[in-house]
Amino acid sequence: MSHVVDSAQCTSAVSGLLPALACPTCRAPLAADGRSLVCTECQHHYSVVGDVPVLLDAASKAEIAGFRSDAENVRLRQQLGTRGVARLVDIIRPPHPFAFTRRRVNHAKRIAFSQLAAASEGNASSRFLDIGSGILGGLNHSGLSAHVRSNLLPLEIAPTSGVGVVGDAHKLPFRDGSLDGALIQGVMEHVRDPFQVVAEIFRTLKPGAPVFAEVPFIQHYHLDPVDYRRWTHYGFEQLFANFTCDDAGVAAGPASALTDMLTEFPALLFKSPALYWGTKLISGWLFSPIQLLDAVWSGAPHAHVMAGAVYFLGRKPAEAA
Repeated sequence: MSHVVDSAQCTSAVSGLLPALACPTCRAPLAADGRSLVCTECQHHYSVVGDVPVLLDAASKAEIAGFRSDAENVRLRQQLGTRGVARLVDIIRPPHPFAFTRRRVNHAKRIAFSQLAAASEGNASSRFLDIGSGILGGLNHSGLSAHVRSNLLPLEIAPTSGVGVVGDAHKLPFRDGSLDGALIQGVMEHVRDPFQVVAEIFRTLKPGAPVFAEVPFIQHYHLDPVDYRRWTHYGFEQLFANFTCDDAGVAAGPASALTDMLTEFPALLFKSPALYWGTKLISGWLFSPIQLLDAVWSGAPHAHVMAGAVYFLGRKPAEAA
């Protein structure tokens, strides 16, 4: 069964993505079918919300629905009462314990990522996937070149503001070798199967295309909406073993890790969400200046032993099929 893109019903933004999109169930190409997308093989239909294709299969939808009802961070916010209280917490919260080193290091590594991606600048249809950072509204984009920014496609699990495609990182809704680069920052600790996610990144990247990834090593348990694991510097490199490594190391140093632990430690005593978050606000502001010590400690010979976060910058091998 063939399908023809109806530009009157399918927006130009969605039509422009079609050459790269694939069915998350069977990986076959998608085509426009009125205001939705349909798989050319299994005939599964996917909705389009505004300009955002929602490419989730039944299993992914069920898992995400469980996140929304069971996630501890969602329950904590509900217990805080009104949305106004939760919003107040967001406004008056102290800087992130990793803010100092993480922003400085990741900014430099995103510049390096852009340099690796420069080979695609002549391609008008370049696509760079930003996995799981859509809700941050560009906070993870400093250092990216104008070329990468203008062709960046944020992927999230829900069609919220700033998202370009809704999908599951375990089943990226893109064709083999269709992407010119990928970023996944502060996300891998929240995925159920990181090996599958990395395999999907490898599959969808063009040969020679870059990837930049960053995860915590020593950081408190945090839910967004779930939190599964941590990586050492060497363990994270092993996760990306099929890629050519250009650089890897400490993204947030020991002082950042110490700041995070001291911020969380006193709040652990309280069951009440109000007391828990209130204590974190006070301890966060009190201990936040400690992270500035990473101006020295993040470059220490053994900084990776107590790093707050680590990173990997590499490329899919040019000879990879």
